[in-house]
Amino acid sequence: MIELWRGNANAWECDELGHMNVQFYLAKASEAVANLAAHAGLGNIFRTDAYATLAARSLHIKFLAEARPGAPLMIEGGIAGLDTASADLVLLMRHAGSGEIAATFRIQAGHVSPKEGRPFPWPERFSVQAAKLKVDTPEIARPRGLGEAEGEGQISIARADELGLEQIGLGRFNHREMGVFDRIRSDVLLGRVSSSVVNFRGAFPEEFDFHMGKTSARIGSALLECRILPRRWPRAGDGYVIRSGLISAGSKVRNLVHWVLDPATGRPWWTMEGVAAPMDLDKRKLVEPDAATRAALDAAMKPALRV
Repeated sequence: MIELWRGNANAWECDELGHMNVQFYLAKASEAVANLAAHAGLGNIFRTDAYATLAARSLHIKFLAEARPGAPLMIEGGIAGLDTASADLVLLMRHAGSGEIAATFRIQAGHVSPKEGRPFPWPERFSVQAAKLKVDTPEIARPRGLGEAEGEGQISIARADELGLEQIGLGRFNHREMGVFDRIRSDVLLGRVSSSVVNFRGAFPEEFDFHMGKTSARIGSALLECRILPRRWPRAGDGYVIRSGLISAGSKVRNLVHWVLDPATGRPWWTMEGVAAPMDLDKRKLVEPDAATRAALDAAMKPALRV
């Protein structure tokens, strides 16, 4: 693997859990992807005058170590697979001082036209250079608590109503969240869900009780692994609603699904599956549910829900 990015976890990128918010892991990885493309001969694909760019088809991320404010970080990566119009990219984010892996990223990226998102073949120069950047996907980057298959074929607001999915987020995308081609940036796919999950009472009743003043224990929810499937790319001014459901809950971790939907059409913008856990913010450890919480989780589960 080659070095693709180096920087730090800025204080303003950290959240109420005391570490870098998950959106900024992906923001830094997006810069690394641009540098990887440049190494492969596609140096201008994220400029406004580009005739081709990369668009994520799927993203798999594992969060393995906290990044506290000021922590020096670096990203290395390469190309794990290639076909005529897409590439499988793998990145490792490390703490630059210790070398400890903070996060892993597996991204399937399509080679597409900037405006229409129409796929078309790689140029010859890319195919030649990409061969020099080939890497094997390390075991640590492979899925741990998530599958790879798409299981739900009818994702819509009407279907969310049928399933009784909670509404955890609602709003509009703004111009600050757009990339150079006036479509939403990849890191916002994670950021909007991260900013809404505090409302997910069915999956994190302990956290909701804390915010309602029912307990003094400071609880937050920590994302450990996720898979994001972009389906359409919103533009500034488009609306969204997030409908979510709990699939399963173990002794510490919980599997959940989020559908980010267009209120105007009922269709999905993107879907996401995550593995997350409640965290005691003072003891810095994951929380196991008590009997009452366990009963609430069991009642909220929707095991047939898919991403």
